[in-house]
Amino acid sequence: MRVLITTPFYPPDFGGISTHVGKLVNILSKKFDIKVITNSLEKTCSITSNVVRIPSITLPSFPFQTLTSFRIPLAPDVLIKTIKEFRPDIIHAHGHHYPLTWLSVLMAKSKRIPCILTLHGMYALTGRPTLLEDLFNQTILKWLTNVAKHTIVLTPTMLSFVKKYNTHANCLIIPNGIDLHIYRDNLNRKFEYRKKYSLDDDKIIVLYRGRFVEIKGFRELIYAIKALNMYENIRSRVLFLLVGGGPLKDLAVRELSQYTNCRIIPWVPVESIHELYIASDIFIIPSKWAEAFSIVTLEAIASSLYIISSKNGSLPDILDKYPRKIYLREVTVSEIVNKLTILINSWNTMNEQCHDGELTYLKNFDWTNIADKIEYLYKQSVN
Repeated sequence: MRVLITTPFYPPDFGGISTHVGKLVNILSKKFDIKVITNSLEKTCSITSNVVRIPSITLPSFPFQTLTSFRIPLAPDVLIKTIKEFRPDIIHAHGHHYPLTWLSVLMAKSKRIPCILTLHGMYALTGRPTLLEDLFNQTILKWLTNVAKHTIVLTPTMLSFVKKYNTHANCLIIPNGIDLHIYRDNLNRKFEYRKKYSLDDDKIIVLYRGRFVEIKGFRELIYAIKALNMYENIRSRVLFLLVGGGPLKDLAVRELSQYTNCRIIPWVPVESIHELYIASDIFIIPSKWAEAFSIVTLEAIASSLYIISSKNGSLPDILDKYPRKIYLREVTVSEIVNKLTILINSWNTMNEQCHDGELTYLKNFDWTNIADKIEYLYKQSVN
């Protein structure tokens, strides 16, 4: 079976969509003839044996900073040519907010090729409903889910989101996946990884991994760290590890460089990111965004970290059956300070919590199981 996968982001791009699609292609390529079409910020088209990168532009950051993640293909004829030459049996498009997806679904409809659509988010501009997005969902999202033979959503929250705009959409819940064994097989290497990254053995390590942007609550986290470092009993016990990048990096460096217990690390390659999770103790995700499916949260669960999370989007869906968690009532500096203080001051007790049932829960997200479900869906769609 020939499968054409279209995606706005693909490795070496960072982010959840890129990670998800990259892993999916690696696994399914063993059973299917797969070709990928993706956006590229390079000026010319790049074509390898199984990946076609279409030159694209991004939008300016005004009036929404999130617009910079939208990639508009400059050579849509490359998509048309690839479909003509590759003759796919099925088209699998990722991310309903992106022009490449719209073109892919349009081509699937015109060529009568079965189409599967995977939603990787709910809102794209501010992380919550706006009049503009509501109009988009009533028109574009509804049309996309009408054309798609199957629409994959990642959580029950996303299912409710789609059904709000198209009650007839044929939806299935298939969550994001993770290479479970990479995390679970290495849990006993915590201090080895700390040594590798020059992290203190005797500190409670609080990890943030993600984009350094407003919508992820990163500004509030910066000032919460400053406030916590006013207290010697916390400053002496905790190391804050911030991994990622984005427009708020300069602010983080300016406000936190005075503290010896703060480390800012750029994006780490996917193949070694598990090392920083396992080296840590607490993971914090103070997101203001209506998260669709937070892979970083899943990675933290796989590493048995204690998680401090907001309740936005699908985060409660992911964390529902995970015992080692505490929720932020709201994403504010004072609330982050409060929850971290409680956790750090009672760390010896919290860290001894039982992990029973954790592995059973995690197996729902193992990539082997996820790939099997998508493989079945491909075969069902063609038949």
